[in-house]
Amino acid sequence: MLRNLLFTLLALAILLWCYGSWRNLPPLVEAAIWLGDALAMAGAYLVPTVTAVLVKSRRLKQVALLNVLGGWLIVPWLLAMGLALKRDDLA
Repeated sequence: MLRNLLFTLLALAILLWCYGSWRNLPPLVEAAIWLGDALAMAGAYLVPTVTAVLVKSRRLKQVALLNVLGGWLIVPWLLAMGLALKRDDLA
């Protein structure tokens, strides 16, 4: 479901950009660029949470909470990434 939503938003950004370019409507082109930037930044912002899901981390809740609440700062984002990648079987 999330994949369909992201695909729809990406398709909307592309359609807005194309329509705005063909009709010479700069506000639509600017809106498409902002939407595309927001999708790219959201993807980069949530990398630690997605990584925790993919590696099946036992700390998924902690990583997601730290990532969502403090991920806009560099240090909490790095901590969330470290928690997502931390392995317990190396002790």
